[in-house]
Amino acid sequence: MKNATKRLLAILLAASMAFSLTACGGKNDGGDAGNGDGAAVSSAPKALTEDEYKASFEEIFSDFQNVNSVDMTDIDAAKKTLEDMKTGMNEFIALNPPESCKDGHDKLSSGCQAMIDYIDTALGIIGETDQDKINDASTKMMESIQTAMTDMTEGATMLDEVFNK
Repeated sequence: MKNATKRLLAILLAASMAFSLTACGGKNDGGDAGNGDGAAVSSAPKALTEDEYKASFEEIFSDFQNVNSVDMTDIDAAKKTLEDMKTGMNEFIALNPPESCKDGHDKLSSGCQAMIDYIDTALGIIGETDQDKINDASTKMMESIQTAMTDMTEGATMLDEVFNK
């Protein structure tokens, strides 16, 4: 899990750098569909075991390793990479963690949502020329990245404690 924490922080830093350069220039697992009675009740998928959760976490975030190899001067490649990151973060948020991982998952999910907000804001100002809009977006991005870094670090630490008992 400590490697995953380092990966998350590297992703945040890479994304932060990517957007500073860019601004200047989920799939659904589904789970059980119900009990077949036709009721329109959405049921959450069964909670994962700790091992399943850890494996899913590592699989989702291992896909982000290519972030550092993206040419951030290639706007289309940067946009695609960032959209892929959003998809992975949404996949993570959608996981149903075991009870022992719930608090850490919730904190990491909050960090992922803040990172998604950061990405959306950054993508929204690409090519913007209105300095007031750029300044407002920059302020929002700083708030989002600070929340993302804090929540992801805290959540990863919480999960490290669960998995390293």
